[in-house]
Amino acid sequence: MKKYSLAKIIVLYFLFYINKNVKMKYYQLSFTLEKSIRGNYETPHTVGIESKEFLSYILEKNKTISMYFENKTKLYDEMPDNLRGKLIKRNGVIDFMDFTPSCLSLVAVVSYKIKQIFEHLNVSKDEYIFKKISIKGYAEEFYLLFIPIIQDTEFIYPKCIFKDMFDNGNIKTFNNRAEYYNDTNDYCLKKVVLKGIYRDYDLLYPQGGGFFFSERIVNAMQHEKIVGYDLVKGGCFYEEIDFA
Repeated sequence: MKKYSLAKIIVLYFLFYINKNVKMKYYQLSFTLEKSIRGNYETPHTVGIESKEFLSYILEKNKTISMYFENKTKLYDEMPDNLRGKLIKRNGVIDFMDFTPSCLSLVAVVSYKIKQIFEHLNVSKDEYIFKKISIKGYAEEFYLLFIPIIQDTEFIYPKCIFKDMFDNGNIKTFNNRAEYYNDTNDYCLKKVVLKGIYRDYDLLYPQGGGFFFSERIVNAMQHEKIVGYDLVKGGCFYEEIDFA
């Protein structure tokens, strides 16, 4: 992966200063299924994580959401480094890729270009963690991108909107967290409203929902022609995010 030229760095700083003083807008991301990128496969580019020490670690410390929050304080610091993986059924890597097996808080395998974008935009390091991974057969630098999950204790429940996953998609709201957990039906988030302290974050990953990038990060990704992601603009997985 090529490193940025001075001109590109200047553009990224321009995006940083222009966007930091306006109300932040967010986009939900997913892995692209665009035919020209995925080829004849039905799934996105996917990296299989092979490091046994990492796989054992997530089974021991990060298998369930309750384990995640119990171990969150030290989870990333104690996580193994210098990981190994392989690209599954593809002949070329891209900037933003899916992964297997699943791992709570892990959102993508990303290129060095994305790491540079975060650094040049001065995204708070409290909002993300990178773990380097070597992909078999490729010399480029790649990283596991983790975004810490925001626990649902941070939701403003009366303003959140849920959709019943089985009962004809009925929409429902709850007065509080206890009321939500006492309901025996299964729901998915359609709109999450967080406490105001999250208003200026660049990266957001609410519990039970999708992950969001700020507009200034997405603008930089578009400017740098980052390949492998789509912006979720509708459909059954689309969610909204707002703040109290």
